[in-house]
This record gives sequence, C-alpha cells and structure tokens, in this order.
Amino acid sequence: MPTVDIVIPCYNYARFLKQSVSSALSQENVDVRVLIIDDCSSDDSEETGLLLEAKDNRVTFRRHQKNQGHIATYNEGLLEWATADYSLLLSADDLLAPGALSRATQVMERHREVGMTCGMGRNIWEDETCPLTTEPPSFEYQIVSSSSFLQRCFSMGNAVCTPTAVVRTELQHRLGGYRADLPHSGDMEMWMRFAVHAQVGVLRSVQAYYRKHSSNMSAHYVSQLLGDQREVLQACEQIFAQWGSHYPDSFQWRELMLKRISVDCCWLASCAFEKGDTEGYQTCINFAEQLYPGIRWSRMWWKTRAKRFIGQRFWRLVLPKWKQCREFRKALSGRLPVSQATSDQLTGWWPDPIVASGHHKTAGLASHITTST
Repeated sequence: MPTVDIVIPCYNYARFLKQSVSSALSQENVDVRVLIIDDCSSDDSEETGLLLEAKDNRVTFRRHQKNQGHIATYNEGLLEWATADYSLLLSADDLLAPGALSRATQVMERHREVGMTCGMGRNIWEDETCPLTTEPPSFEYQIVSSSSFLQRCFSMGNAVCTPTAVVRTELQHRLGGYRADLPHSGDMEMWMRFAVHAQVGVLRSVQAYYRKHSSNMSAHYVSQLLGDQREVLQACEQIFAQWGSHYPDSFQWRELMLKRISVDCCWLASCAFEKGDTEGYQTCINFAEQLYPGIRWSRMWWKTRAKRFIGQRFWRLVLPKWKQCREFRKALSGRLPVSQATSDQLTGWWPDPIVASGHHKTAGLASHITTST
C-alpha cells in the first residue's frame, strides 16, 4: 500500500485533536503515520497527544518547549520527519474525509507526472463535532498542467483547500518548506511552486472538512485581510520573478492578479467604512489605486467612493433598504441569500472539463475524468 505521513501541528486545539487524528488513522488502503507537534500549547494538547500516542503505535507526539510559530512547525514535520511516499499537512482542527488518501494516492500512482493532488473541502463551524454529510464512494479527477494551475492562482487566488493537499514527499524535500516571510499566504506560494515542477491532480470529491472560526468578528478584521492581500501579492510576484519567463502568458496573468487584488481591496475599504474605520478605509482604497490605477474606472471603485461621499451617517439610514434590495436581486438570480447560507458549503477548485480537451475513463466503482489543460 502507498505510505502517507500526516503532520498535525497543534496550538491550543486540544478539543479538536482527537477527532482530527482519528480521521487520519481511519483512512483505508494506505499505510499511515501521524506526527503531532504541540507548539507549546497552554491547554490540554500535551495530555491529549500523549494519550493518542499511547493508544496507537502509528502516532508520534512531540512538544516544543518554546513556541516556534506555525511556519517552523510545518517545516519541522514536512522536511525533518516525513519520509513516506506521500505527505499531508493537516491542522489539528480539520478532518480528513473517508477515503481521501486512497483517492489521492490512486491518482498519483497512476500519473507519475503529478506532484500534488487537491480536492474539495467542506466547511464546518468551530462547534461542530462531526462531518455533516457522507460522501459518495466514486470520484472524478482531472490532471491540470502547470500553466493552467498558475493562471488560476494569479487570476482568481488560491486554488487549493490546504487540508486536501497530498504531495510527493521527495518533491517536497527538493522544493523546500514554507516561507517564513509569508505567514498567511505561504500555502498558495507553496502550491504554485509545486505546479512549476509538476502537474496537479484535482479531485472533485470532498477530501477534507475545513473548520471555520468566527475570526471575522475581530476588531482588526479589515487590517488582517489587507495584510493577507499584500502577502498574496508578494507570493505571486515571487513566482512571477523566478519562473515567469517560462510562461508566455505570465504578463497577462500578472495583470489579472493586480486587478483582482485591487478590486478585493476596494471591497475591504467598503467593509472598513461600514465598520466606521475611516483610517482602514483610506488605507485600503489607497493601496487599491496604487496597485492598479485602472481601478478608478471600475464600478466597484465608484460604489466604494460613493459611500464615503454620502457619509456614514446617511449610509446607516439607507443600509437596511440597500441590504433588502441586494437580497432580492440574489433571489431573482437564483443565488442563496446570505441570511440563509450555511456552513455546509464547498471550497476548492474544480476546473471546467468542457473548456479543456480530455477523455473519460471508468474503472470499477470510480469514474475518472483525466484532462490535461
């Protein structure tokens, strides 16, 4: 059976750790090892980790005497400990879906040119203790070229739900670990680095359950997201500077990336305005204009500027009616209103097989779409 090493970094997630480890150990048709790295937690992570290690010889537990941060912890597990055919980084608050590793390794065993697979993640909230649905046993996948994957990341952002990413350990060691200067977008930069050196397998099935937390209630929500956008820009610029010359369309990708981040920053400026954060509003709108001057001709920019022009006092008066109109437009278009949305939603990327040329294969219970785009 294929061997898979799973690194589970843990910082104050003792309440989730047992279920996360269980989801890894219950994977079928693969030989699994689990390394729990407790980054000097202040909760019961050490006691929980030692208990899990004692119950199953496939589990190893380590504890840092001083907090080293998530990047150093990731790299410790992936570069210093992992030796199996394949590796996976799984946060202590996330879960693997049943059969996830079997599906991922099947793709990579059949396609030696694939250096990484990823799939769909299903969102769960922080207080949920089990997956909301049982996933079907069959699956589809596509083999995506380096250029197609990079184009997707530049033009639309991160294409990978992190707990679904299974990589070849040997390639991970050659490429190195996560970058310390990208604490919030290091995963996206890592996936693009993999794509430069190998093709990517994308599974349509749910591969993991990704836990969402109520961080958006933070008073620093806008500034945190703006920092994330700056890091995404830095990650894309690094990939462009190092490997852009290998891709004829890379300049167009970069232009799309600058426009996309600029639009996102206008949205952040709008959020800051609604929260009464005048300084955050101006910082976001200035960054958007500096990054992509053409944003001044976009509808998003004008809407954001209009809010500031009419002022917060008047905006608070019209906001309830504006929200009602927005929900009504969504209802007419068939989209689910925000008020009715649930956490049971998918995240990830499924490339359109119609756009790409490819062929369909059926093998046993599994149905596969193998496509090079």
